[in-house]
Amino acid sequence: MSARPDLASGLAAAAAAGAALRPGPEWLQPLRAAALRRFQQAGIPSLRLEDWRYTDLREYAERSLRLSPAQSGSALPSPPPTAGDQPVPAGMGMVAVFDAGTLLPAVSRLTPPDGVTLHRLDGAQGRLAWEASLEGDSRENDNALASLNAAMLSDGLAIEVAAGVTATGPLFIIHGSGPERMAHNRLVLRLRPGSSCTLIEQQAGTGASAANSVTDIICERDSRLTYIRLQDGADAAFHVAMQRISLQAGAEASLFGIDLGGQLTRNDLRVSLDGPGASTDIHGLFFADGRRHVDNQTRVDHRAVRTRCSEHFRGIADGAGRGIFNGKILVHRGADKADAVLRNENLLLSRQAEIDTKPELEIYADDVKCAHGATTGRLDPASIFYLRSRGIGADEARRMLIAAFAREIIGQLPVDSLVDHVVGLLGSRLPDLADVGTAP
Repeated sequence: MSARPDLASGLAAAAAAGAALRPGPEWLQPLRAAALRRFQQAGIPSLRLEDWRYTDLREYAERSLRLSPAQSGSALPSPPPTAGDQPVPAGMGMVAVFDAGTLLPAVSRLTPPDGVTLHRLDGAQGRLAWEASLEGDSRENDNALASLNAAMLSDGLAIEVAAGVTATGPLFIIHGSGPERMAHNRLVLRLRPGSSCTLIEQQAGTGASAANSVTDIICERDSRLTYIRLQDGADAAFHVAMQRISLQAGAEASLFGIDLGGQLTRNDLRVSLDGPGASTDIHGLFFADGRRHVDNQTRVDHRAVRTRCSEHFRGIADGAGRGIFNGKILVHRGADKADAVLRNENLLLSRQAEIDTKPELEIYADDVKCAHGATTGRLDPASIFYLRSRGIGADEARRMLIAAFAREIIGQLPVDSLVDHVVGLLGSRLPDLADVGTAP
């Protein structure tokens, strides 16, 4: 079911017309063409689809079409270094800066740690990694935007961590996009057996930009991953993103998703626990103020015995902000002794704010331990009264309670400089709290 078939047709036509303008190796062309056919068949997701019932993509599609270079008949522009202006937290290792989907070596630090290799899209050595990522789009039936990403792809980065290697320093990726620019970002990471890595992706669009990002991560046997996604785009920016993470036997992943900016944000996180003993911890935080719209969808598939996941999301909405959280845990047949917990807690700061939450469990195995729950409420007046009785002003008391609610997630970040960075970003977005609502 497609929203505005004419928009889907326009995007498909723009992708086809712009194919000759996009750089890339010869082997990429048939993969782009196949992706375009899949997008043409699926179209743009509409409100009729259950997973999209709260998020209308028509305005996103209109902007994406308008910003397509082929639509205006122009060649792909050379990107300005807007993304290079983004602050980088202290202590980062390699830093790769993209603007509108194009890597900017001049403002990046592309010397990887020992045991880590990088492959650009046009590099012959990374072909297998790229083909696996792009062909993975065809194995799912609800990936229209991932297919559009592949059809429009012109640059990207594939990262591989060698077996037994611990990558020194977090790998920091900035996906920027200047005003009136469209970005199709794709990142691939593969951790070989026994390796470990911390990867941070920051989405930082400015002005009325639009982004469509796909990240594919494969964690081989006994590897260890820390992955942090931070979205702090401009108030007029649109962000759509998907992460697909596969964990093989004994692999562990600690995953974070933090959304603080953008006009419209939609994020799909899909984790597949494919090997015995694979496990993941997922932490999420979103802040929707003004008329901001933030939609987080997560799915964890338990496909092997003794797999474990713990998922904890928190949301804050103010003004006329809208938040959505839909978390699904699916325990497949044969995934016995699975252990899964899903929690979602939300805080409403105004009468117009809204958060829709839907935690789900679907179980087809025996001898499992699974639980889920969700709560939504307002600031506790008793807590505010207690703080005020200690000489703290009303606004500051409310601010402290909001910060404490958010720090439950932010404080779990394993990189100290990133904790300070995120706290600063959140503090800059906290509203004038004079009219913040409390529990009745």
